[in-house]
Amino acid sequence: MKIILLTQYDNLYQPLALSIVCRELKDSIVAVVALPTMGTNSGFMTGVKKYVDFLGPLTFLRVGCLSMSAKIKAKLTNPAESGPFYSISQVAKTYGIPYYYFEDIKCDEFTVLLDQTEPELLVSLSCPQIIGKKIRDRFSAGCINVHGAPLPRYRGVMPSFWMLKNKEKFAASTVHDLEARIDDGDILVQKTVEILPEDSWHDLLIKTKALGAKALVEAVEKINVGLVERKPNLESESTYYSFPTKKDRKEFIISGGRFF
Repeated sequence: MKIILLTQYDNLYQPLALSIVCRELKDSIVAVVALPTMGTNSGFMTGVKKYVDFLGPLTFLRVGCLSMSAKIKAKLTNPAESGPFYSISQVAKTYGIPYYYFEDIKCDEFTVLLDQTEPELLVSLSCPQIIGKKIRDRFSAGCINVHGAPLPRYRGVMPSFWMLKNKEKFAASTVHDLEARIDDGDILVQKTVEILPEDSWHDLLIKTKALGAKALVEAVEKINVGLVERKPNLESESTYYSFPTKKDRKEFIISGGRFF
């Protein structure tokens, strides 16, 4: 089964998740496609302001320094398949998978790529853009998405932050069918992980990204052999969270939450 994998251009958390997937599915993945990071789709400066409000100036600066460090390491290192990895393109290159960066999933170049590679399954690993029906209908084996939350709860964005803010005891990552509505569609695989008292936002992101990658590999293997057992992603049990604001960040810090 031929797979095309969509993700977001992030060099801090996505390379780990992608490397887990590519290590297990490299012979099936025909291309890795990165799209602009979530939060910047409405413009770079608007995205920056959203993240500064969310993280606070000092944490935003820290994340920026870590990202810059990763970019430098990506240029200076040639990792083995065991990693560590510092960019999406570095992971793809290491596993011999073609890599592409597009600004918009609806661009002509993406259509041409689909025509050339003829993938049967579309996999979204934190893809930041909505994948419309016209694209979804092209895949005979369907389209699936990884969401770092215990769906149907915590639909929306930044679930790791919201789960910490709400003092949850467990987090999860869920693989589900892609539908027209965000984080909708039947559940294929869901894995849970304990949230420890010392876990920061950074810690939980790493946990849920790795967990989601493992859940994705399991889901693809089940699709391959026709053993998927889908569970309803019930609207009646769902909760939805939008991008955190400055107010949300202050409440998180006051309650003892940490970003790092």
